[in-house]
Amino acid sequence: MRPDGASAKAVAVGALAALGSQLGLLFVVLVVGAQFLPDDNTGTFGDWLLASVWVAGLALRGTLGLSLEEQGQSWGAEQVAGQGEIGLTLQLLLFTGTALFAIWWFARRGERRLAADTWARVAGRSGTGAVVYALAMTVLASATHASAVFGMDTSELESTSVDLGLALWPLVPYTLVLVFLADLAARAAVRRGDLALPGPYAERLRGWREPFGAVGTVTVVLLAVGALTAVGYAALGDTGDLGAGAVVSLSLLTLVNAAVWLAGVGMGVTIGGTLDGAAGIDSFFGGGSTRALEDSKSGLLTGGMPWGAYLLPAAVVLTVVVVAVRHALAHDPRERLLGALWKFAVAMAVVWLPLSLVSTLSATVDGDVSSGGGFGGASGSAQGSVSVGLSFFGTLFLSLLWGASVVVAAQFLARPLLSAFPGAGARVLRLPGRPVHPQWAALLADAARRKGRAVPARLEAALTEPMACPPLATGAKWARFTGVGLIAAVVLGGGGTAAWAVVESQVYGPERAAEDYFDALADGRAGDVLGLLEGSPSGPLLTQAVLDRQREDAPLTDVRVGTVDESDGAAGVTVTYKVDGEEYETVLHLVADDEDRHLGLWPRWKVLGGLGQVEVTAASPLGKAQVNGVEVALEDGTAEVVVFPGAVTVDGVSSRYVAANGGGTVVVEPDESESADELRAGLTGKGERAAQEAVLSELAECVERSTSLEPGDCPISPDGYYWEEDAEDVVWKQKSEPVLLTELADDGTVSVNGDLDLKVTWTDVGYDEEEKMEDTCTSSFSATVDLSGARPTVSFDEYY
Repeated sequence: MRPDGASAKAVAVGALAALGSQLGLLFVVLVVGAQFLPDDNTGTFGDWLLASVWVAGLALRGTLGLSLEEQGQSWGAEQVAGQGEIGLTLQLLLFTGTALFAIWWFARRGERRLAADTWARVAGRSGTGAVVYALAMTVLASATHASAVFGMDTSELESTSVDLGLALWPLVPYTLVLVFLADLAARAAVRRGDLALPGPYAERLRGWREPFGAVGTVTVVLLAVGALTAVGYAALGDTGDLGAGAVVSLSLLTLVNAAVWLAGVGMGVTIGGTLDGAAGIDSFFGGGSTRALEDSKSGLLTGGMPWGAYLLPAAVVLTVVVVAVRHALAHDPRERLLGALWKFAVAMAVVWLPLSLVSTLSATVDGDVSSGGGFGGASGSAQGSVSVGLSFFGTLFLSLLWGASVVVAAQFLARPLLSAFPGAGARVLRLPGRPVHPQWAALLADAARRKGRAVPARLEAALTEPMACPPLATGAKWARFTGVGLIAAVVLGGGGTAAWAVVESQVYGPERAAEDYFDALADGRAGDVLGLLEGSPSGPLLTQAVLDRQREDAPLTDVRVGTVDESDGAAGVTVTYKVDGEEYETVLHLVADDEDRHLGLWPRWKVLGGLGQVEVTAASPLGKAQVNGVEVALEDGTAEVVVFPGAVTVDGVSSRYVAANGGGTVVVEPDESESADELRAGLTGKGERAAQEAVLSELAECVERSTSLEPGDCPISPDGYYWEEDAEDVVWKQKSEPVLLTELADDGTVSVNGDLDLKVTWTDVGYDEEEKMEDTCTSSFSATVDLSGARPTVSFDEYY
């Protein structure tokens, strides 16, 4: 049935007024929050108005999209074109927008559904308001597609065009449905607070009223706690460069979503993030594609939560217990309530599954690029999506569990708790819900009178009610026993969980493991250092003696642990420290070892790559080096050794004939490699003398044994002209001892250079006459001496 014209007009005006009030409220929040942003990003009046329309559209399940398109020239191709779209779907304000609309509209008007009105007539008026609201929102969303917002000017991007705004297709149907349902529910509930369903439906649903009432109370309290926690964190937490005001404004816009997430975490649900994407390209050279899928999650049962989050279950337990007691007070104390357990579980699931679904944050990316005309023309595309929210199956399981716990607590905890705290039980009666059962009223009034306390006025009439079950135990002993039991349950439950989390993060967490590792280095405890490392590292330089010497040369001090970045059993801890007075900063990487646990409960964090490496290079005559006092063999003049982080000293090892120099001290950080100065080699005095003596001895021997003018094994020859074949009785004599210059070559050989001054006499028999001849020999020579053997050996270079 259609509504009359006046009613339809009133509904249309109300719908527009409701939309205006919602936009006005969002406008104020955005303006205030923008004032806390940096000056270049505060925006203008138009920016704030655009943002208000966008946020209002997102509140009704709209999709905020960003489309980019660019064209240009490229070498080897006539044209390059690209287009990308990013769609962001936020269900953050879905309930907020609907609630604001319904509360403002119906609370202000106070309109009641007349008894003569049929459901068709109510639906007609609601549908009229929904159509008007959706039409207005559609016009606003179409008009706010823009290429400039908060100072963004696309004219500077030359050939790039940008389009930013709300997508109409998801916005229109959601606007119609949500506004229609909000109007319908509010009009039907204004009259008596009941849905006033037709008789058959009312009878069938009568048994579900109480479960949904109890579950609704639990949910409202948990959402309120989550909302207060979110606002408190935004106002008092570390907001960094964003500013507290901007963060508070942002938290107000996302308050419903934050409340759902925190309340879900308090129930034990896991918050998960899913990233799914694919990209591919096809060209003249072939095609290819890539695909990536990544899941990350955190929760009370899966880890990755700050320790303060483990206090949230205490609020859940307290809320469930209070609601359970109130539920029990509406029934006869002798009644068995467990028969309705499944209804409460289903009611909790029905409430929380939509909450988890609509509080999911999701975004999609879609784009393509193409180049044509050239030899290597190609085209490609990429698609991706990301979503974050409460896990579906976790929400289902835990909501069923908590819903059932309401009935279990009402069945087994109501009488013990009311016996110990009858006064608190009387105050629970004030909570909204069904009237208290006469038997419970009689029990509470009797308990208050026997304890000498004033009986509440609402229970005075119950003093005359005969009690059909044993009175509540109000003795001091019972109260103490129950109180201690309750405190123990809370401590072992919420407190124990919090203590577990505190011990895991503060005592056995990655921060403490990193601190223990560097403290062990600073204190010189080599065994503890190696015990904190992943695997079983060993080496000649990983001993207690080496670490002691390292600390004596340059101690490691002033260890300070900074930020911790932890995710999925891995962590990076920033650590600053000083070595010999100079400050260093490093990021220590750790992994949780679930196989090796502290006391079998908490995983041990082990350090990855906590040791350092030193590269040693040396001249080939040196076969060994000293690293922190430990000899290391060199292979082809190089070696790489694993060392403790800190100052590492590299020295050469001198032999009898070869002296080493160079090297030095380098500071090695965890998982880093450093190189000391190259080790150089030189002759010792003993080596120089040995080489020279060997050369002189070899020269003397060759001069003495030479019987020709051109001996092949000795670098001597007369200065004048002669005929070798006519010379007889050749005698060489050394006139003076040569001055020698000795050098050590890079290849380890020793070269000896000098000038030789000799006299030679011989008999010339070339013309059948014997004639005595003599001459001198003054020439340079070069010899190579090998000192590696038992005695030096000499070889003369070729002589000309």
